[in-house]
Amino acid sequence: MQRPRLIIVCGVPGSGKSTFALHMADRFGAVRFATETFAEELGAAARIVSGDLSKEAILHAYAAMADAVTGALAGNRLVVAVGSFRSEEQRRRFREIARNAGADVTAIRIACSVKTAANRVHSRRAVGERGPNEKAILQIDSELNCSNDIDTVLANECSVEEFRQRIDDFIQLLEGARLGTTLLRHTGQK
Repeated sequence: MQRPRLIIVCGVPGSGKSTFALHMADRFGAVRFATETFAEELGAAARIVSGDLSKEAILHAYAAMADAVTGALAGNRLVVAVGSFRSEEQRRRFREIARNAGADVTAIRIACSVKTAANRVHSRRAVGERGPNEKAILQIDSELNCSNDIDTVLANECSVEEFRQRIDDFIQLLEGARLGTTLLRHTGQK
């Protein structure tokens, strides 16, 4: 990557956002941050009855992650910010952080069916992790479905290996698009 890049990873819990971020860190050396990490700093106050994050936790998590991303973009080529990013305002804030840092930014939604996501979260809850129930996941999905500022959607109704290949393909497309834009600028085309 020639310039720093922020990838905003959106999606419902259980869609594969963390898998995406882990692969980006392992394969491409990305620095990654997740709202869940910051929300958990609030302990029991982080969750409401449905298992979703409380409004207080959402505000805290996105503010803390914004600070972390701002610092990370100063010294890293690839930064990944992971969260449901259910509101356009949240995404706009992180796009502004990237622009202020002179970084490229891409918002990607990791998508799968609500049922698949709910089953994944249920499996994680069985081993002690926390997460929302299917009704809360459906609400988040509805909010994301109204979005019109997400750059691309990456489907994750597949095996982990196939999903990792899709991530690699996505990165190649990002770099190819940047190269194509650079070449067009140098040849005077628009």
